[in-house]
Amino acid sequence: MRFIFMSEGETAPGHTYEHRYRELVEEVLLAEEVGFDAFGTSEQHVAIGTATTSAPEVIYPYLMALTSRIRFVHLVTLLPTRINHALRVAERLATEDILSNGRVELGVGRGNTTLALRAFEVSPAENKAQQIEGLEVIRRALHNDVFSYVGQHYKIPPRSLVPKGIQAPCPPIHMATGSPESVRTAAELGVGAIVGGFYLGFDFIENMLRIYDEALVGATHTYPLQAQKLVAVAGGMHCAETRDEAVRWARQLTETVALSTDAYERLSKLSADYQYMGAVKHVDFSDERYMLQDSAGFIVGDPDDCIAQVQRYADLGADALVMRIDGLPHSELMKSIELFGKYVIPKFKNPRGVVRTPEAILDDIRNARPAHYAEVEAFGNADSHTDGSIKVGESR
Repeated sequence: MRFIFMSEGETAPGHTYEHRYRELVEEVLLAEEVGFDAFGTSEQHVAIGTATTSAPEVIYPYLMALTSRIRFVHLVTLLPTRINHALRVAERLATEDILSNGRVELGVGRGNTTLALRAFEVSPAENKAQQIEGLEVIRRALHNDVFSYVGQHYKIPPRSLVPKGIQAPCPPIHMATGSPESVRTAAELGVGAIVGGFYLGFDFIENMLRIYDEALVGATHTYPLQAQKLVAVAGGMHCAETRDEAVRWARQLTETVALSTDAYERLSKLSADYQYMGAVKHVDFSDERYMLQDSAGFIVGDPDDCIAQVQRYADLGADALVMRIDGLPHSELMKSIELFGKYVIPKFKNPRGVVRTPEAILDDIRNARPAHYAEVEAFGNADSHTDGSIKVGESR
């Protein structure tokens, strides 16, 4: 299980973007220190109230220079042609790969807000095809010394990408998937799938992961396989010293969820490609118990609660958790990151290294004694029939 810290630099009214970005830097540095595998942020343009990270490709190189171990995942780079030309994405990715010494990964998507799509004059009916073509352009550019592409949205003559990255065969690539059709496409392409974010429950997540596994086995892949199942815990992760404290803070996060999903139903009516997003209209965002426990959108509680909730995702077969840790005061986010890194991550990364209570160890010793004594007795009986039936400790 990989643990990916995700933040969108959510900035409260009355604060400044400058101050929030400096806080975010501190959060990433702490995340590396306490054991998170990766940091990622979304590419959100002209957002209102929930995200300020419009230029991850600028944020990441700064953080790469301050860190040495933690990886960086674009969650996600938008591939409508009016937002990002695929060749520019490939160039930036290769540059980041060099500057990070091989610590960057690419996630791709097509946009999930009308604010951004309309601002860049992106057609919701065309951006799915643009994403698929753009992804193919990126993969050709990264894998082949000389490449070309001819499609509906891109017509690129033979060219060679400059610079070339250092990860072989290329940085891991993932695709945002919100529907059974899209998660199947990711598997057939042989890239990772980022699932979740719709608060439809664990049955939905389980079904999406199953579809991915089945499609992966049945597909023939052109490029080296980069299969991985990433589950987005998009509502938020908040780990506190007590369950009550964690829930109290998490109530603020549910307000952000309602705002961030506000455009989903509108998008579902603009294009058949977004129709699946209309399912959120059946979610009762005011039902606290459902949201925090059963929506598959939150990990909230004390460290033991968080361990149990992470295990639920692990049991479903998730390879990585993308956990949004944002939307609360910086001091609380830092506490949450530290507690999760100190007590939760080791349970899944190095369980043998986690110190247990003396009582638990003594219980295991007592429970193991009967089998040990039975083995000793069996060994003694077997030895008594050896070498003239001389028993252990007996002399002639």
